[in-house]
Amino acid sequence: MTVENISLPDIEKGSLTLCQLYEIGDQINLTIVSSCITKPTERKQMSVHVRQAESIQIAQPPVQISLGKKNLTLAGLSLTGVLTVSIYDLGAIALTLKLSLPQPTNWLTISQLMAAVHDLPDELQKDFLCSLEELETVLKPAIYKPNRPAIMEDYSIVVVEKLAGENNLEDLSKNPLIWAALLGEKSALSPSASQLLAQMSYYHDDLALFSWNGAILIEPDPLAAATAIALIEFANVELLLMRSYDQSLDAQLPKMSRQLPKEQSRFSLPLVHRYSRLLHEVQYLIAEFTEVTERVDNALKVADDVYWNRFYTAILNVLRVNMWRAGVEHKLALLRETYSMLHDEADAERANSLEWMIIILILTEIVLALIRH
Repeated sequence: MTVENISLPDIEKGSLTLCQLYEIGDQINLTIVSSCITKPTERKQMSVHVRQAESIQIAQPPVQISLGKKNLTLAGLSLTGVLTVSIYDLGAIALTLKLSLPQPTNWLTISQLMAAVHDLPDELQKDFLCSLEELETVLKPAIYKPNRPAIMEDYSIVVVEKLAGENNLEDLSKNPLIWAALLGEKSALSPSASQLLAQMSYYHDDLALFSWNGAILIEPDPLAAATAIALIEFANVELLLMRSYDQSLDAQLPKMSRQLPKEQSRFSLPLVHRYSRLLHEVQYLIAEFTEVTERVDNALKVADDVYWNRFYTAILNVLRVNMWRAGVEHKLALLRETYSMLHDEADAERANSLEWMIIILILTEIVLALIRH
C-alpha cells in the first residue's frame, strides 16, 4: 500500500522548513553581532502562548537575521522561501529555509519532499555553504576561537496549518502512511516502525510527530508552531555541540595517552616535575569541556509547563542527545581519572625527592663531621 492509494486529507496550508546547523567557534558575542551586520537584526524570543506561560527561558536568545528570498526546485516542485539565520552565543548558527507548500498538497508530495531533503540538490547545498562562509567572514570579530568542525546537523519540519475537512488527529497519528511520509517513504510502514517516532498532542486539533531527521507539526496556532520549531532547533544545536565535543575529546585522549610515560625511570633527578605540563593540559581540558557542557545545560530552561517540557524531552530522546552527552561525560571522567593518577604520581615523586634530600643532607652532615675530626 502506498501513500497515494488511501484517502488522506490534503494540506490546504503549510510549509516545509529546512534547517542546517553548524558550529563556527567556541562562543559568539551577540552584543557585537549587530555591529558586524549592516542589516537590522533582532533577538529571537520564544513566542508567548497559553501553553508556554513564560516557562521557557533562554539565557541568551539567539540573534535572527533574514538573508532574503530563495527559489528552488525540490522533488519536481518550484518552491519559494525565505532564508534566515539564527546565531547562538554557544558558537552555533542555524540556517533555515522556510518554503511555502503548494495549495493544496497531498501526502505523497510530502513523502517525496522529505525523501528529497535527505540528499539536497547541489545548488541548494551550495547556497547554504556560501551563506555560511559569508556569515563566518562578517561575524569574525564576534567569534571567540573561530573553528568549523566537519560535523553539521540538518533537520526538516513540515508545518501543517490547515487540513481539508474535519479530521481525527489521533487516527492520523496512528496511520502508517503518515509515518511513511515523515520518513520519506512511499509505502506504508509496519506497526513496529512507530518505535522510531515520537508523538505529542495537547489540544484536539494539534499533533507533533518526530523522527531523527524530521518532524510533522499539525498546528493551527502560528505562535505554538513557532515555539515548537524553536525548541526543535535548540535541541539540534545541543546535539551538534555534543557531537562536536565528543569528536574533540576523541582527538585529545590519544594525545594524552602518548604523553604518559610507559614506565617509571629508575634514575630520575629529584624535583624535576615530569608531569607538570601534562597535568596543566589535562586540567585545562577538564575545565574547558565542563564549562561548555554547563553552558549548554543552562542555555535553555523549561520550568513549569509540563507540555513543553515533555515536548523538549521527546525531541532530545529521538535525536539521542543524551547518548552523545553520556559519551562526553564518560570521556570527561577518563580525563579526571587521568588527572588524579598523574597528580598522585607527581605527589609520590615529590615525596621521593624530599626523602632523597633528607638522606643527602644527613650524609653531608656525617661527612662534614668526619672531616672536622
